[in-house]
Amino acid sequence: MPNFDGGHYFLTTLIPVRDEPAQDPRGAEWVTSHLHCLREKLASMPTALQSWATEGTGVNSPFARDRRTHFARLVVMDDVAYNGRDHRDAVVTAVKGPLGGLLKRRLPGADPTQPDPVDHLPHAWLIFVSDFDAASSDSGELVGYLRGLFSVMEEEWRDILMHCQGWERAMGADDFVRLVMRCQVETTMPFNDYYVPFPALPSMPLGPVIAPLGVAAVLLVVGLLCGLLGAWFGWFGRWAWWAALIGAIGVPLGVWHAYRTIVQKAQAPLPRGHRTDLTSVTKALYLQQHFTRFAISQQGAAPAALHAAFADFLAAHRPEDPLAPTQARGTVRS
Repeated sequence: MPNFDGGHYFLTTLIPVRDEPAQDPRGAEWVTSHLHCLREKLASMPTALQSWATEGTGVNSPFARDRRTHFARLVVMDDVAYNGRDHRDAVVTAVKGPLGGLLKRRLPGADPTQPDPVDHLPHAWLIFVSDFDAASSDSGELVGYLRGLFSVMEEEWRDILMHCQGWERAMGADDFVRLVMRCQVETTMPFNDYYVPFPALPSMPLGPVIAPLGVAAVLLVVGLLCGLLGAWFGWFGRWAWWAALIGAIGVPLGVWHAYRTIVQKAQAPLPRGHRTDLTSVTKALYLQQHFTRFAISQQGAAPAALHAAFADFLAAHRPEDPLAPTQARGTVRS
């Protein structure tokens, strides 16, 4: 579930940045770092068209060329953030000092003036995250997406990855796929806001989940009771203790079975939402904008005129056709 949910694949990739010196593109006698060159490349890449004024420039994000990408981001992470010292209990800290003296050794955390260890990354990382349409979590979906993305962004990816470890100038689409998949990390918290309405999820019957645990608990209790009665009165044979032993073994196994069943059910991806692919979303945004203007323009219109105007609206904007007319990819407006 973490990487795939609701008909969308959530890709998270951390690619190590090269840490050796790099040739400065501004002059043959200058030397710079791959990290600096990578930052300049990312800063110069165009973003999505986020206003009416930028739509006329004709310069859009290269990710807009792909028909499956909903959201994408490239960012450099130099190091992890330091969140401050760990919380310490003042009483425990005060006790650790004299206790360490008695034990002839310094206990960790006994001296509040000593700094805590701080985690650092060995080098910078390029973070690439993407949310794209997918039919399943199968690796073939990811491979197909990466191949398509490289085919429409080959120049940009080459300029970016030349500053990353594991990439050479002569590499191609297959190498791009292998590099991204090798550097992929699990997406632990995907976000999907396209559900309208939210799908009806099937309930999970508890009977098959807790049945093994219930049987084992009954065997344990009955076996113990019968074993004790047999020891006192001689009513039952050794079978009672065998039943108790089987129940004692079965109870933790039943708990593990119930836990695994519930976890596996919870990790199942949510079903695909209604018209949540990129083509349908851009069409919906297009219709939302034009229908809002239509409703405003038709305020106070006579019924016959409104009926005729709506027929013209349907003919012009074709709601049943998701391909055209529609909002262009990489255009941020609603």
